[in-house]
Amino acid sequence: MNAPAPGSHRATDNGGREFFADFTVVQDVLQAARIGIWCWDMSSGGLTWSNNLEAIHRMPEGRFDGTYAGFEQQIDREDLPKIEAAIGVALRTHDTYRVRYRLSRSEGREERWLEACGTVALHDGVPERMLGLCYDVTERVNLEAELRSRIKQQEALAQLGERALAEPDLERLLNDAVSTVAVILSLDFVQILELLPGNTDLLLRAGFGWKPDDVGAITASMAPGSYGRFTLDSRLPVITTDFTSETRYSVDSYLRDHGCVSGVSVTIAGRDDRSYGTLGVCTKAERRFNAQEIAFLAATANLLAGAIARRQLEQRHELMIRDMRHRSGNLFSQLLALFSQTARTSKSVNDLANKYRARVLALANAQRLVTEGGGRSIPLTDLLNVLLGPYLDRVSFTGPNVELEPDPVFNLSAALHELADNAIKHGSLSRSKGRLDLSWSVSRTDRGMTLLLDWMERNGPAARRPKRLGFGSRLIALVIERQLNGEVTRSFTSKGLTVHMVVPLTHERWPTAPASARQSENG
Repeated sequence: MNAPAPGSHRATDNGGREFFADFTVVQDVLQAARIGIWCWDMSSGGLTWSNNLEAIHRMPEGRFDGTYAGFEQQIDREDLPKIEAAIGVALRTHDTYRVRYRLSRSEGREERWLEACGTVALHDGVPERMLGLCYDVTERVNLEAELRSRIKQQEALAQLGERALAEPDLERLLNDAVSTVAVILSLDFVQILELLPGNTDLLLRAGFGWKPDDVGAITASMAPGSYGRFTLDSRLPVITTDFTSETRYSVDSYLRDHGCVSGVSVTIAGRDDRSYGTLGVCTKAERRFNAQEIAFLAATANLLAGAIARRQLEQRHELMIRDMRHRSGNLFSQLLALFSQTARTSKSVNDLANKYRARVLALANAQRLVTEGGGRSIPLTDLLNVLLGPYLDRVSFTGPNVELEPDPVFNLSAALHELADNAIKHGSLSRSKGRLDLSWSVSRTDRGMTLLLDWMERNGPAARRPKRLGFGSRLIALVIERQLNGEVTRSFTSKGLTVHMVVPLTHERWPTAPASARQSENG
């Protein structure tokens, strides 16, 4: 065999054949590939590194002392047993040595993964040296982790989608969704906030990490400049690195109280171009959410939007069928009762015809709004425009956008028609300078979300309390107090009639399980 070249080492491979390890030549080749080479001498304990291994191990040039102990100082403590075990197996079996490990962690620097592989060089059958390569595999490790994470997220979305199709209880589905998001993304808090009627607040409907009493109680503001308004207006995921230094919007107090630092909020779409609410996540430690995590949140929000829309459609169809049965059964008796009561207070046949025609027309207009809308919620302003159309130049509206379900629309229309008819005949609208102010708001009461409606007449004749209630007043009390479980308060002043109505709003935006599903659950 030829004599070894300078810089080479004599060694024996696993088959007993001698070879020379020429580090000078090999080192130049691997240097260009950013791969380090190393040699560990068993007898002396010396560890020889190529020049680039210090940089690969994040060490300043010239700092490596050439010992195994010096190498150990650069390794993450958790990975040292793994390296020692791999070395032990290689020395015992003379098999290939391969191990992946992390460098010791330092604040503000990304985690770096290295992989080392090598072989045992024997002399007379005894391990003399270990020779090998070392290279940075951080990018590969991150790609593998991302791939595993994507697979995990896709599986979670698929399972959540199956539950969305099969689960009749929407509240249970939303609870499953927040738990799934929390586990997949390792989060401290997950929340689903629902936009309440009136668009003034968001209510915590489902959550992970919050106290049990918080769900259904915590509200987030929708005022201009608020977190909720900013999220719904942006229509894109809102990413927050640090809530304490946020300047784009005002942070809700409950987030600060729970120690939230970083978070993401995405919109849950609704029907008729109106958002259902938001899906938000928070962490107690600062975290930078990546594009993959944000895409997962957006996909979950879209899945929930589809499930909510389907539940609402099912409930709407059920409601329309039930409503058609109810109304068809009561329509004739209602018309007969209306005719009978109107006849008692009419002075002539012509008076009877005019009053009855107007009252039936009011019911018909309300029914038209419901049927043309396909059973959907009807904006309060649409109802008012229909009932007060000829007098809109003398009427003012003040209040948020409130959508009413078919039952409140039908009953409220009857009450408002009576008030309008009285104002036209005897109140402010009977005079050219008379005005009518309508204002409303939505607030939370012991009846749930409630519409507060004020009817205020002015510049008309003084309102006098009647000695006995006419049919119109009794009809208003009937539909508001008995059918809608609300309240009606009248004030008779020199400025005109003022009526304050409290009308509970059915929570159509939070659908319950279909009747068939509820019956099956109850046995």
